[in-house]
Amino acid sequence: MYLHLTESSARPGMQVTAEAEHEYWLSRQKAAVKAPAEIDVHAFHDALGLMYPLNWSTSENGGWETFMLQEMVCGDAAEIYARYGARYFRLRDVCNLSHAQIKTRIKEGFNLFQK
Repeated sequence: MYLHLTESSARPGMQVTAEAEHEYWLSRQKAAVKAPAEIDVHAFHDALGLMYPLNWSTSENGGWETFMLQEMVCGDAAEIYARYGARYFRLRDVCNLSHAQIKTRIKEGFNLFQK
């Protein structure tokens, strides 16, 4: 099948280069990042049951648990879930964050450093 287009979908004056496209997708990935939000236990376990988790980790004492969904939202941005005691959180960030980095982001967002 041949698709005949009579006009470009690119914005006028936009440079269509590999670098421009790369920058565009990096900006989309950055826009997909979301700060941590507190969720309920049901949302946490629903996400855990969606698919086999990516980078599933727990702290030595079992106080923290983190995992990511394998399906990326945009670029390397993934939905990330965490449990701290009986509190549950969701954020969206790059999939190469470590367990410690996820904990730090949540601690900063919810002022959990005193514990």
